[in-house]
Amino acid sequence: MSIAPLNIVWRRQVLETVLESSFIRSVLLSKINRPQRWIAIEESDDLPMMDDLLVVSFGDPVSYFKSLKDRGYKNIGFFQVGDERGDKGCASYLFADYVLRNYHFPDVMAEKPDRISWVPNGWARGVGPVVNGDHLSFSERAISTFFSGFIGQGEDKILDRIMMLKVVKDNELEALIAITSGFGQGLGPAAYAAHMGNTRYSLTPSGRSPETIRFYDALELGAVPIVIDGNWLHAKDGLGVLGRPPIVILSNWAELPMFLKSQPDLNAAEKQRLDCVKWWCKIKEHYATKVAKLING
Repeated sequence: MSIAPLNIVWRRQVLETVLESSFIRSVLLSKINRPQRWIAIEESDDLPMMDDLLVVSFGDPVSYFKSLKDRGYKNIGFFQVGDERGDKGCASYLFADYVLRNYHFPDVMAEKPDRISWVPNGWARGVGPVVNGDHLSFSERAISTFFSGFIGQGEDKILDRIMMLKVVKDNELEALIAITSGFGQGLGPAAYAAHMGNTRYSLTPSGRSPETIRFYDALELGAVPIVIDGNWLHAKDGLGVLGRPPIVILSNWAELPMFLKSQPDLNAAEKQRLDCVKWWCKIKEHYATKVAKLING
């Protein structure tokens, strides 16, 4: 008896915009027990009505999911991406058989706790996957700290990034900084990956959410993320499922100079880097297994 394929449906613009599509394919969906068919739908076309669907969307297409439910379609999943502020809506969760979402918001997760799973964003296109044995060791990495990204403009400034950069500048910290003119602009994927793979500590301030794709880029490329503490790091149904992440967690950016000045010796720093790599591998394994359980039933 053949196994029905999983039909992964995207609006084409969503598929072209989401940076983590290769992570979704090669990690999050790697353990499902059926073939995968990726289907791109134009904006002007209707989404399909069929069984074994995983619909990937930025928004909350509640009317579509209600129609699927009313017509009795089976094994219908919703993967909500890009909901950085937790404000895209979650009415569709009530009609989907299971839900995957990035960005951990406890109140949103509570809508359907037995059938909702937070999943990590994962690395961007052109960044991963990277075999752990191909990482440079801590002592071989030439860049002490690294940040490449957008800091906002006009009234839409990203304050956490501005504060981090001020601390770096005021304390004349050794850092490679590349400010970009907009989201996804600046360094190309290959150059960005090469820089991150040669970095000891990745400066990882908040964007529209504390949980940024840069955090996962760093982990995949073997750099140690430096982040400001927040609930998202400790959520038992999120990144804290295996305990406290072995990354550098500061209370605020003012602590950065002292941390960098009091770095452990190279052997201890390399141990922390390897602990991060091992932890990230376990996180990927855990959530790939959880996603497969939700989809396979």
